[in-house]
Amino acid sequence: MEEEQKVENRNLINPEADKLRFWLLGTLTLLFLITFVYYLPLRFREQVAVSDDHLHDESGMMDMMHMHDDGSMHDHSEDAHAGHTLPGASEIERLPLKTPADRVDRLLFEEIQQYRIWKGKTDIVKEFRLEASEFRWEYAPGQWVHAWGYNGQVPGPEIRVTEGDRVRIIVKNNLPDATTVHWHGLDVPWQMDGVAGVTQQAIGPGEEFTYEFDALPAGTRFYHTHGKSHITSAQQMDMGLSGAFIVEPQEGDLVVDRDYTLILDEWDILAGGVNAAVAHVHGAGEEGAVPEFNTFTINGRVFPYTETLHIREGEFVRVRFINAGTAAFHPMHLHGHSFEVIAKDGFLIPRGQREVRNTITINPGETVDILVRGNNPGPWLLHCHHVHHAAAGMITLLQYEGHGPVGGAGELSSGGMPMMPEMHAHTDEGDEHEHLDDSFAAEDDHTHAPGTAPHTHGDTVQSSGSAWWGLLFVSLVLMTILGLGVNKYLRGTSNN
Repeated sequence: MEEEQKVENRNLINPEADKLRFWLLGTLTLLFLITFVYYLPLRFREQVAVSDDHLHDESGMMDMMHMHDDGSMHDHSEDAHAGHTLPGASEIERLPLKTPADRVDRLLFEEIQQYRIWKGKTDIVKEFRLEASEFRWEYAPGQWVHAWGYNGQVPGPEIRVTEGDRVRIIVKNNLPDATTVHWHGLDVPWQMDGVAGVTQQAIGPGEEFTYEFDALPAGTRFYHTHGKSHITSAQQMDMGLSGAFIVEPQEGDLVVDRDYTLILDEWDILAGGVNAAVAHVHGAGEEGAVPEFNTFTINGRVFPYTETLHIREGEFVRVRFINAGTAAFHPMHLHGHSFEVIAKDGFLIPRGQREVRNTITINPGETVDILVRGNNPGPWLLHCHHVHHAAAGMITLLQYEGHGPVGGAGELSSGGMPMMPEMHAHTDEGDEHEHLDDSFAAEDDHTHAPGTAPHTHGDTVQSSGSAWWGLLFVSLVLMTILGLGVNKYLRGTSNN
């Protein structure tokens, strides 16, 4: 009893020991919480984000290598875009996904009566609305690219009017950057030409601008961004900002059975759907990323998911080509047929001066119309004869009624041009592609197509999460052991 009383008395006369023990334990607990609950998890999240953007495992290395315009392969690592910030795959996945199911083929308009003082009469104005926005565009099932487009689609919806129509187009900019719209091939007043710093101030994010003009001249035209300056014009076009503008003549147009518009475009797509066009910004004399296109689309899709052109024997089909790309030329070749070149840059060619061809080259910014006579039934390729472009998607079919392709999914029976990886799987998007066979499939099963994440990505995230929980468990054990040790030491000091 006497010894116990002595111990109790010593504790009573040493209250500072309890206070010191309390503050030391509290400080240690706070330090451990800051270190293991805040700092280390933050570092792990940053590491996972880095793994999203830059995958360096063996199965992902091909994503950093893409086909150059001349068919060679090149390194597409982040060094190629030094000085520019590319969004990560995780950022892009938060954007809404748009598919061909969301597409509107032709933009609707509202007819508005307007009195025009200088004409002394009331005219009908066709009012259209375009909205430029940011989204993911699905260029093949399960594969997408970071895109800027009009009305949530790539390409933008076709505007089709009659020669002389008064049109008003209200453009809303929901992009993260300023922009403009240029009416390519249309003879508009200079104030409506859509060139930032020359004919107008760029349309800022959240702002609107109204373009109004008479639709002249007739022909195949198109609309596209001119950027917020001449420096960003190519960048914004490479993001997907373009669409067809067809002006039908009041009289004297060709009578055809079917009329197709094909917008040709090229893309520089990195892993996870990252669009390298974000870095396609540089002025004269400045260093910057040079486009290294690896994906070539027709109306925003790659083969075998491009729209098939249908025809019956004896029909006449008009095909309007629009090269909305910024750099690549496309010699378009039709198998099994000769065709008449009936218009260039929208202007009809007199009958006696028309060329008969089977291949016609369309340069950037050009439009070419051809007339195909249905005189050779079968399924026929229509493709870019820069064959690397065809291999990377720029193919469609001219298919006669009752003549589907022969073979299995993903290959033509005549076949052989290698297709981009993972683009041979059959979907419900069109039975016309059901019987394509496998030679368009990737030769290397370890690579993946741009816009799809490799399997190693999920493993990285999962392993990082496991490591985090393991580290948290170890930290709690260490904190408990250290706390008990400090407590025992302080009690021993107090007892002495």
